[in-house]
Amino acid sequence: MKVLVVDEVGYTCYVHTRLLEELGYEVVCASSGFEALSILEMDSEIKIMFAELVMRELDGLDLFLKVQKQERYNDDGQLQAPMFFLLTSLQPGNQSQSRQLERLELAKKLGITGVIYKTRDREELKQAFGDNLKNAMGLLSESAPLDIYTPAQSLCEIIKDIIESKNLEAAEEFFDLIKSQTDYLEYFIESSQKQVETA
Repeated sequence: MKVLVVDEVGYTCYVHTRLLEELGYEVVCASSGFEALSILEMDSEIKIMFAELVMRELDGLDLFLKVQKQERYNDDGQLQAPMFFLLTSLQPGNQSQSRQLERLELAKKLGITGVIYKTRDREELKQAFGDNLKNAMGLLSESAPLDIYTPAQSLCEIIKDIIESKNLEAAEEFFDLIKSQTDYLEYFIESSQKQVETA
């Protein structure tokens, strides 16, 4: 799954990218809202994005509104806007930065997917990313049909390439990899069938 991180501060973008990569996501970084819009226009694989609330040219809320209006397409037609999370150093209940709090509350009312409250604790921040992404993945799986045709096609092409290359070592390694994955699928099917039978 590919996600987009938007932050004007290069170091912050780097930290967030590393955390998300550790969670198993492919990450694209943008240093401004306008750069993010250009990336989204060209990359149809991005389904989730994280944007800093406070940015100079285009803040997180303005970016969210533009993303909702942006038209994106792939071979199957028009795409839905990506799920949108705001990143902020504000803490709930902090009244010292009232304008930012107002922007944040407005963003929630307008339908952003969620808010991640940044912390200096690396593991805590990683946990926040993980929890929010887990919820988002659940929503994505409910709202969109699962595409098994495309990866199946890729799998067939890889097998064909390995056979044509006559690379026995690659064939054995790939066979072991597929077998381990089919074992997982077999376990999932069996446990799901048992749950249906006992329900």
